[in-house]
Amino acid sequence: MPQHRRSMEVNVTGEPTMNLPRLYRTVSRDRQRFECLSWWLCFRCLPVLLMILLSLLLLSATAVRAESVAAGDVGSGQLLLTDQQGKVHTAMTQRSRVDMRISGMVAVVRLEQVFRNETEDWMEGVYAFPLPGSSAVRFMQMKLGERRIVGKIKEKEEARKSYQKALHAGKKASLVEQQRPNLFTTRVANVAPGEEVVVELEYVQTALYQDGRFSVRLPTTITPRYMPGIPGDELRSLTVLPTHGWAVPTDQVADAPAISPLQHADPGSDVQPHNPLEIYIELDAGMPLASVDSPYHQVILNRSGQLYTLQLAAGKTEMDRDFVLNWRPVAASAPAGALFTEQVDGEFYGLLMLVPPALQQPASLPPRELIFVIDTSGSMGGVSIRQARASLGRSLQLLRQQDRFNIIEFNSDYRMLFRRAQPATSHNLQLAGEFTRHLHASGGTEMLPVLRAALSAQDDVDELVTQPPLRQVVFITDGAVGNEEALFGEIVERIGASRLFTVGIGSAPNSWFMRKAADYGRGSYTSIGEETEVDATMSNLFKRLSTPAALDIDVTWPDTAEVWPQRVPDLYAGEPLHLLVKLGSELPDQPLIVSGRVGDSDWQTSLQWPAQQSEAAPRHAGVASLWARKKIEQLLGEKHRAEDPQSLRDKVLPIALRHQLLSPYTSYVAVEEAKARPSDAALESRPVPNSRPRGQSSQPYAYPRTATTATANIWLGSLLLLIAIFVRLCRQEGEHA
Repeated sequence: MPQHRRSMEVNVTGEPTMNLPRLYRTVSRDRQRFECLSWWLCFRCLPVLLMILLSLLLLSATAVRAESVAAGDVGSGQLLLTDQQGKVHTAMTQRSRVDMRISGMVAVVRLEQVFRNETEDWMEGVYAFPLPGSSAVRFMQMKLGERRIVGKIKEKEEARKSYQKALHAGKKASLVEQQRPNLFTTRVANVAPGEEVVVELEYVQTALYQDGRFSVRLPTTITPRYMPGIPGDELRSLTVLPTHGWAVPTDQVADAPAISPLQHADPGSDVQPHNPLEIYIELDAGMPLASVDSPYHQVILNRSGQLYTLQLAAGKTEMDRDFVLNWRPVAASAPAGALFTEQVDGEFYGLLMLVPPALQQPASLPPRELIFVIDTSGSMGGVSIRQARASLGRSLQLLRQQDRFNIIEFNSDYRMLFRRAQPATSHNLQLAGEFTRHLHASGGTEMLPVLRAALSAQDDVDELVTQPPLRQVVFITDGAVGNEEALFGEIVERIGASRLFTVGIGSAPNSWFMRKAADYGRGSYTSIGEETEVDATMSNLFKRLSTPAALDIDVTWPDTAEVWPQRVPDLYAGEPLHLLVKLGSELPDQPLIVSGRVGDSDWQTSLQWPAQQSEAAPRHAGVASLWARKKIEQLLGEKHRAEDPQSLRDKVLPIALRHQLLSPYTSYVAVEEAKARPSDAALESRPVPNSRPRGQSSQPYAYPRTATTATANIWLGSLLLLIAIFVRLCRQEGEHA
């Protein structure tokens, strides 16, 4: 059999070259056969090209509903959506107003959401929105012009049935549900064309105190969460309601559609906001203040005695970043502790805030091992990755020579700078700096494997070391994940002797998740909203890492007191003790004694209860709701310690119903008795989109794994495949000609 060989020549350097005349004759022959070269290419490549294009069409089909309409087709204040059939719809619009009253450490907040139907059809609007993770939502009403329908707290399934019955009957109704402690959904049914419906919520939250400064945070939008796992069936209740989320359920996040609201394709601005927000705040701190500021918004501040009032300088702002209000007491007036009380239904409730005495950093510290974990997933794109790199870079500068350290970066996978922690030598720090400078955002947010790796590395300890190092994990991320409960369980199981400190990054981080992760990891949480905050924030964090915590804290409560949390946590430098208590029908006569240990020193202090029981009622309304909210939070945390789900529900449901609080098992529903929509009028359901977090790069929301570059990877891979097939066909023609 004659063998086919390549027609080759050898040049003067001894390297083979293609016999060009032979190739030319081959191409010419095929050109004669198919009349021209283009026909030859079509004949050889068209079938493969058609298969690739068909595959791309199928892969892209699910993305249709997240595509934006051309900017020129959208008027000011108007949003257009494209459905699965390519039909363009005008969406419902939403604007909000916040009225906040702060007394001492307790903030009572009224949130007003105004929904307007810009379409010519009767509509149902679905709006997912964030609230502070510790907020206790305790009131809801729906306003229709001058009419007010006060919402009722009901068991979640019962509330859904009431809402769905009203929806089908043509009655106006509203339903508010909790999806996560910091993520809620409002539904408004049977909104007439051109009509506005107002949903008003009231919630209570506590001001946070850290490093000598009080603050309250108002989240306004949601960073798209990554949904790990294999796409599967949604965990459905008996009553199914459309969610309009871009994500599909997975085996790890069954409720993914409910926590993945659509967002505006283009970023808004404070001048022309997609979702306008107005803010009015009254602050009565109860002490002289050195400063009051809002770091991310321009505000107008007025003062009358100790009462401060604040509103936005421009009157409104885009809901694309957290609103934060800070106030710092005059140094001589900084509180060592405070007691706030409230009487509800004949019973007293109390809130204790106490700052342990400060201790100077000791001359010598035990050996320390720091593991820096940095999120480089797609949701960190834009400003966030720059903040994360700057935070990590500043952390490296703060390491001591006797420290050991390692860096783990993660997205769809993770990689370590070193196989195991290394000494903080100048050479290793130089390697770490180079590693940090080349970090970029892409891929998914597979947090479970990297968390497991960071907390498990403590098993790799040198057996010759007599004193094992104090192990501290610093986790830098925006927290944009949907499998929070699985991550909490992993922390509880693997934390051991390590400590987990979380650093929230970006304009709209998942603060609830990161604060709870730090609680389970016996560490602390801090956040960075702008790059200018990096130096001060990371320096304060390292101060906490380097200063002994306050340990063995004990409070002499009355015998009848019910205190939450039941286990008093260790406290780091600049952090307060924060406990909520139910006292019974009378306030104690004796002062409250608090004691503990800081370093090698014992300390003790006392706090007086209000002298008159009447003093408890007016000033600090909301303490009872905060106590019930904290009890529910602590009970729900038991699920990570093998608590039976039904038993857990039976404990939480009565508390939520008695205190009128939203929870995983309760919802608010308001229904107007009169029928509004004519029987022959159709009803459509539409999402009310959120604003994109400020500074974040655009995300491909229509894909289940949100923070990925899946679309680009598909197109690039297909192009490379097409080129490879084309080259292979050309080579075969050359071989067999």
